Amino acid sequence: MENNFFPLFINLRNKSALVIGAGKIAFRKVETLLKYGAKVTVITKEIKEEKFFNLKNIDIKIGEFNETLLKNRFIVVAATDNPDFNRYIYELCNSKNILVNNITSKEEMNCRFASILETEEYQIAISANGNPTKSKALKNKLKEIL
Repeated sequence: MENNFFPLFINLRNKSALVIGAGKIAFRKVETLLKYGAKVTVITKEIKEEKFFNLKNIDIKIGEFNETLLKNRFIVVAATDNPDFNRYIYELCNSKNILVNNITSKEEMNCRFASILETEEYQIAISANGNPTKSKALKNKLKEIL
C-alpha cells in the first residue's frame, strides 16, 4: 500500500487542526501547525511532554478521543505511541476526506510533514519518503548552499 504523495504547499491559517497525543513528536507537530497559523486542539489521556505547558493559543483536552472531535477538522495528526490506534484514526479520517498524518506509519496517512528550509527567497519542503533523518540531513546540506 505505498502512497504516492503529491508535493503541495497549503495555507493553514485559521484551519482547524486536531493532534491526538501529547508526547515529543506530537509537540513538534503542534509547533509546526502553530507556526503556520492553524487553530490547534490537542486531545490526550496525559501530557507526556512538559513543553506543552508553555504553549499558548492551543486548546488541550484531557480525555479519550471520540469521533465527534473530527467535526470540521481540516487536518489531524495521529501522534500516539499506539500504532493500531493511529491506524484507526487514519482510516477514520481518510474515509471522511480529512488530511491525516500518522507518526507511526510511512503509509497509513494521506499527508506528510516535510522538513522545511526557509530563506528570504525560498521555501523548500523536503520529504525522503517518510524518513525524517534523511530529510533533515538534506535540509542542512541545502542550508549551507543557500
